[in-house]
Amino acid sequence: MNKMMNNLILCLILCSTVIYSGCASNRTEGKRVTELTDIDRHMISKVSVRNGLSGELSTTDDTVKITGLINHLDRYSLEKMDNQETLGGYRYTIDFYSGSNKISRIVIVDSKIMRVDEVYYDVIDFPIELETIDEHVDSL
Repeated sequence: MNKMMNNLILCLILCSTVIYSGCASNRTEGKRVTELTDIDRHMISKVSVRNGLSGELSTTDDTVKITGLINHLDRYSLEKMDNQETLGGYRYTIDFYSGSNKISRIVIVDSKIMRVDEVYYDVIDFPIELETIDEHVDSL
């Protein structure tokens, strides 16, 4: 009886593991900003950020600040939204330049929506930390 109970428990653990593995593998894997754009940390020479609340424009060519901003944006997993209708308003518009050529534009609509080069994405996993973005912009 004891051996049969041990086998039953072992079977339940095995089945649970198989079911959990199948569910985990079906989760949507999002893409990162650097996967969706032509941004290469070594070729971006300038970043220009417009605050959608105040209209203020900040620009920097400081590679340390640029890399910090890119690294922060790259933390978020993005999934393309089904509905691509234009949304009104935004928190920040960020333009990335190499020399005088604009490489990419990222628009932070709110903490859960980002537009990357005219395509809207849902931010999955966790929302954009707008306070941290504010700090990056204030340091420009």
